[in-house]
Amino acid sequence: MSKESGDYVGVNGQILVISSLILLYGVGGYWLIFEVFGDPEVAWFVKVGLPALVIGLTLLFGTALTQRLKAAKTDKYRDIED
Repeated sequence: MSKESGDYVGVNGQILVISSLILLYGVGGYWLIFEVFGDPEVAWFVKVGLPALVIGLTLLFGTALTQRLKAAKTDKYRDIED
């Protein structure tokens, strides 16, 4: 595989992963708001714990992604070929 085609595969993979996560978070947010918060029989700890878990995982993923993108800009092994 040439260097140019390998670059496109990595970029396309990142775009697909990020766009699918955005889609899943959107559907999950819709479900969370209308199904969990709308049901009076759901326990209070589920109504508090589930959003806390989602927000925590989102922050963790965002932090890891940001650090990885910053590290990729200054990667000293970028020009080394296999």
